[in-house]
Amino acid sequence: MAGTISTEQTELPAYQAVRRQRIIDAGKELLRAQDYDSIQIRDVASAANVALGTLYRYFNSKEHLYANVVYDWALPFAQRKVDTDTGLSTTKAISLRLRNALSSFEKHPYFYKAILQLRSSTAPDVAPVMARLGEALEAPIRAEMSVLDDAEAADITVMVWAVLLDVVSRVFLQDKTMEEAYGVLDRFVALIQHRLEQAEA
Repeated sequence: MAGTISTEQTELPAYQAVRRQRIIDAGKELLRAQDYDSIQIRDVASAANVALGTLYRYFNSKEHLYANVVYDWALPFAQRKVDTDTGLSTTKAISLRLRNALSSFEKHPYFYKAILQLRSSTAPDVAPVMARLGEALEAPIRAEMSVLDDAEAADITVMVWAVLLDVVSRVFLQDKTMEEAYGVLDRFVALIQHRLEQAEA
């Protein structure tokens, strides 16, 4: 199934946008089955049924391609709504969002490993895509902390995702189990709850 059209894709004619999406979808299928480092860009071209030269018309490098792959894969998770109309508190909603993210990592570890690697890229065509992904992931949590002023909500949101990515890294390194990772997230959310209660008082 085709994913979300990125900003770069909207600038293309329709037939090129479809081809570009086919390349991204092929990249996603390969990343579901194997580690980012083991994927060759020619494998993506073959899986998408396009010539390697055609792939390079859309993506300048493997890094550029996979920045768009993980953006396309992760954006629906970022946009998924947590139902706060059923009596969930702000911190329960944040906790549920983080637990869903960690559960997704458990099911799709190669995507998270690629995200961790690509976040450190300084390539001019990669860093902006990863920055957009970061903004998309942070926006729902920042919105859920509307009781705080914008600057503090933004700072705490940065901390939330830093903690999540750190525990994911530790699970990769086998420094923490999944159970311990969930525990770290729960304790961090409890700290946020304390701050929110102060703000609401």
